[in-house]
Amino acid sequence: MKKFKLLLFILFPLISFAQTSKNKYLDFDGKEISYSWFKEVQSKGILVGQNDDGTIYRLIKEREKSGKINDYKELINNLNSSLSTDLDFKKPLFIYYYPGPDATNISKNPNPDGSKIFRNDTDIFEKKFQKEINGQTLFLYKKESKNVYSNHEYMPWKKDPNNEIEKRFFNEYHYQYASFVIIFPNGEYNVYFGEFSYDYVFDYVKSWKKKNK
Repeated sequence: MKKFKLLLFILFPLISFAQTSKNKYLDFDGKEISYSWFKEVQSKGILVGQNDDGTIYRLIKEREKSGKINDYKELINNLNSSLSTDLDFKKPLFIYYYPGPDATNISKNPNPDGSKIFRNDTDIFEKKFQKEINGQTLFLYKKESKNVYSNHEYMPWKKDPNNEIEKRFFNEYHYQYASFVIIFPNGEYNVYFGEFSYDYVFDYVKSWKKKNK
């Protein structure tokens, strides 16, 4: 089986969720379950979604979704206007989406070289993405953290304007580490929730290219 290099700020063998009387733990169908059962299932590597307050945690069965938007050009124009970017609506757009600090992406002892490694991996990805499909990239955050902030030394992070991208693609839960969406010029998109490898992006690229030959 092919091993993917995950793009994580910090990697924990098991995510730690504090048990308090205020927290709720939900199964795949949104039904409340005990903390112990939640932890048992989550320990098998299941994705967890949480609300912004970190008081509701849900087991997530599907990590991918796809669909189509009818206003890709307008979306690009709005992003350019809000972020002072020069994105092109004739090109595919990859958005790396960081939801904000949580138990999975904050550490008391972060790797001092982590940001450089992330930048190097991203440079390789961006060059390949541009070569494969003339793609463009955007790195957005909802809330700042020590790893993600507006004057980051290595990455061009920008604040999600009016939570536009979150509302469109990540509106239900806050997912572990980060997620991504790739949007094609015809409005078709693919979303992947939670920790991921850049390799996953090219799986969607291949499928889209094959479909639209």
